[in-house]
Amino acid sequence: MITLTETLAVDTVDEFLTAEEVAHLARVMDRHIERTGWKPAYTGEELAVLPDEVQDALRDAVLRHLPEIRRVFPSATGCSPWQLIQFDAGEGAVRHLDGIGADPFAAPRHVARIGVTVQDAERGGEFFFETTSSPRLWDPRFGEATTPGYAPGMRFSRIAPHDKISRQDPETDWIHQVRGTPWTTPAGRGTAIVYGAQLIHGITPVTAGRCRKFITGLIAGD
Repeated sequence: MITLTETLAVDTVDEFLTAEEVAHLARVMDRHIERTGWKPAYTGEELAVLPDEVQDALRDAVLRHLPEIRRVFPSATGCSPWQLIQFDAGEGAVRHLDGIGADPFAAPRHVARIGVTVQDAERGGEFFFETTSSPRLWDPRFGEATTPGYAPGMRFSRIAPHDKISRQDPETDWIHQVRGTPWTTPAGRGTAIVYGAQLIHGITPVTAGRCRKFITGLIAGD
């Protein structure tokens, strides 16, 4: 059963990936990107097609650490396919909010997100999340719900995907009216940051070097 608390929680998993796994996966991705010639079409665009061995290694890491993850995110049962994001100097992820899903009553239901760094920027490129008491965070289409799969009194946030914010889509104007308190978490390579799906979050601009991170969603249910 998904609770409101876990969709707003934050935790870290030390050595989610070992140093050897980080080095190996970074090399595999270097070769993959060189071979495919992939470049983000816009700042923060995800690379969604990863080599099978990368997907397998990251999925295995989730299963390996699921007992630790479930202490804070008890409804988590697995993850969606992993993606990669990268930011060069002057780039970062604008504050945005993914939410449980475009339709929180349909599967898959994402209770949280995971990010793990495989290449640190020399400066900048740090993950942050925001806390806020603003009522604008919550979707006015849903009140407190008693719905199968959710704890009584569940609330659902609005959604403001980073690509729509980058395009100045008017659907995301609301997030600019939400005043939040940012908390920066400079976790190193291999440490997973697990954060609730209903938290505003982003990545601070890289000021030197490049950062690369693997990201996915933690799902509840089958």
